[in-house]
Amino acid sequence: MKRLFIILCCGILGCSTAPNQLSPSAQRVITQAEQANMTLHLYTTQKFVISAYERLPETTPSTIHVYIEGDGNSWKTRYKLSDNPTPRQPLALELASHDPHSHVIYLGRPCQYTPHTLDTACHSKYWSSHRYAPEVIESMDEILTALKKKTHATHFVLIGFSGGASVATLLASKRQDISSLITVAGDLNHETLNQYHRTSPLIGSLNPTEVASSLKYLTQHHWNGSKDRVVPVWIAEQFAKEIDNPACVHIHTLKGVSHHKGWVAHWDEILKESLLR
Repeated sequence: MKRLFIILCCGILGCSTAPNQLSPSAQRVITQAEQANMTLHLYTTQKFVISAYERLPETTPSTIHVYIEGDGNSWKTRYKLSDNPTPRQPLALELASHDPHSHVIYLGRPCQYTPHTLDTACHSKYWSSHRYAPEVIESMDEILTALKKKTHATHFVLIGFSGGASVATLLASKRQDISSLITVAGDLNHETLNQYHRTSPLIGSLNPTEVASSLKYLTQHHWNGSKDRVVPVWIAEQFAKEIDNPACVHIHTLKGVSHHKGWVAHWDEILKESLLR
């Protein structure tokens, strides 16, 4: 029988990680999240130890908003992998801290934030070729199941930034309790995107475009920035064509917004628009 352990870890990252793992920008966002009453937990799944910030009061919610971080600090240079993928600009956490919903959780990706001494499964492939490997998606799936048991919630809204959109989309294809999917600058086809940038293929990763047909009737909002040079708008447009159901799949482009900049200022309106339909 699978078991998932939830460990309350307020302060553990500050004591257990090297200071250079958190950039000043990341520390600012973490402080902001703490001020929004989000506390740190570690979720120990069958494969990974996943760091999370969450605001989950004891009241029973119908829905939990789940934010999934991007790929983080994957590469030091174009040709050299980082030794720690903890994001320098954790945009998904910043967006989560601005979400007024009662029950919100932010999930870092495998090996982000968590001291690698606490997670023996950490290997650089999980922030390179295997970013969206089956075992990564399975770990996130375990956490959602544990959250339902813990809170008695019935549904989730999945919100993924950049590579976190891949994880959220693949996760949505596995479950029947996702009420909607929201992506922000989402990598929804890493094969095509890597060909576009002429970067290494993610040979150990699942591709969201391969599960598009299973999401035909799921409400989705894919948000893009007109100035995004990392994930161009046409990635989401191609994904929507794969699904071919404009009644459920909505593509939005915000003028003047880039991959990281401009999202926070628009987040209230993005949430309102995405949750209306």
